[in-house]
Amino acid sequence: METHDRLVDETGFTVEHGRAAGLTRRQLDGTAMQRPFRGVRSVGVEYRDHRDLCRAYSAFERGQHTFSHQSAAMIHGFPLPHWAVPTDIHVAVFAPAKPPQMIGVVGHELRAIGHKVVNIDGLRVIAAEDTWAQLSRTLPFEDLVVIGDWLVTGDEPHSNVASAWEMVDLDRAVRHHARRPGIRRLRQAFEAVRYGPLSPQETRLRLLLVGAGLPEPELNHRVLRDGRSVAMVDLAYPDRRVAIEYLGDIHRTDRSAFREDVARRERLTECGWNVVFLTADDLKPPVPRALLTVRRALARSVPE
Repeated sequence: METHDRLVDETGFTVEHGRAAGLTRRQLDGTAMQRPFRGVRSVGVEYRDHRDLCRAYSAFERGQHTFSHQSAAMIHGFPLPHWAVPTDIHVAVFAPAKPPQMIGVVGHELRAIGHKVVNIDGLRVIAAEDTWAQLSRTLPFEDLVVIGDWLVTGDEPHSNVASAWEMVDLDRAVRHHARRPGIRRLRQAFEAVRYGPLSPQETRLRLLLVGAGLPEPELNHRVLRDGRSVAMVDLAYPDRRVAIEYLGDIHRTDRSAFREDVARRERLTECGWNVVFLTADDLKPPVPRALLTVRRALARSVPE
């Protein structure tokens, strides 16, 4: 028999489990109990993390219910735009089963053929590549590319540990979801996915430059001098020796990051590179300053 103390430490438990652990109906219905879902209780859980809300739902132990769409994206850690972060959880079942109908839950019915299901920290989840395809109905092209870049790159440029996903995985998802609403946007995004970016903004900057007719830059290009690495540049035009560095807020607030930026710029300048620093403000519409800045840098540089 489960104990009261053990249930309190969980992100959620069913009323049935609470009764089996010795809780009374009065305790289960009391003001101290949270009700994340009908039939589920918890104590002192803030549910700021969407994954905790998914864990609360998993207390139902409905073996075939699978987290999908935006909830799967959160579990996988996708870099979703803020507006796409879900409040309700998304749960899928495979036909002919019927999806759940409950406040706080968005139910989906899927065809079983072709979908991959994985287990992450005890949660049954649609595989990352299929989740990416599912989001094509709601996410715009640019955000789909951001996630695609994130999937195939991981942090390998820094860690030398390969990502768990490759382009072949995304290709399989595109082909499997060929009749899905948003498939045209998904195919376009797949063609634009590249290995290399280490942040969403690096992807957005690349898409901005290419969309404006500029050559496609190399990503996380390593500049060498006498066989030794001088710096790894976010985006680069090696034939023009133009280095583009995107600086997030940490480069402003972290003193060591700021000092390394200055030192890296000096090392690159000594190697004959023209270094361009850009921030989020440089990417803002209607006419992003980044385009003019990069064009000027390319115009000043002499091809090798």
